[in-house]
Amino acid sequence: MWVANTKAECISLRCQFGCHLERLGTVGCLCPPGLHLAANNKTCEDVDECRDVDVCPPRRTCKNTFGSYVCVCQDGFVMGTVQGSVECRDKDECLTGSHKCSRHAHCLNTDGSYICRCLEDHFGNGHTCWPRRASQSKAVMYYNYKLSKRTKPMHHSP
Repeated sequence: MWVANTKAECISLRCQFGCHLERLGTVGCLCPPGLHLAANNKTCEDVDECRDVDVCPPRRTCKNTFGSYVCVCQDGFVMGTVQGSVECRDKDECLTGSHKCSRHAHCLNTDGSYICRCLEDHFGNGHTCWPRRASQSKAVMYYNYKLSKRTKPMHHSP
């Protein structure tokens, strides 16, 4: 008769996933791994495994999923084979052309990123480079550049 009473108690609890017999002989709701019992003691809520530090290996970022988590490559890295094992390796933005350097700049790959440097006959931050003219000062060139942006329509590339 005890088994029948336990089953009836379990049904009356209306647990989301099922129930189990607790230590003192009472019945309580049960949650699958990756979930925990909500405050109402009937439904289950997701556990955010990404709150824990160092859940993922180096160069990977934790993304929480319902009941679990995945480790994905950080920005600037791609999944690939390194010495026979699958790891996140540096993405060479200079090689793939996914950089945002000026066409008047050199792209220099770094671990997880890249640097843009204007060519010797140009100046700027590497993303925008202006021609360097010996007879003009930088201030005059900057003024002329700003003036040209006002008078010419902006062309957006797709």
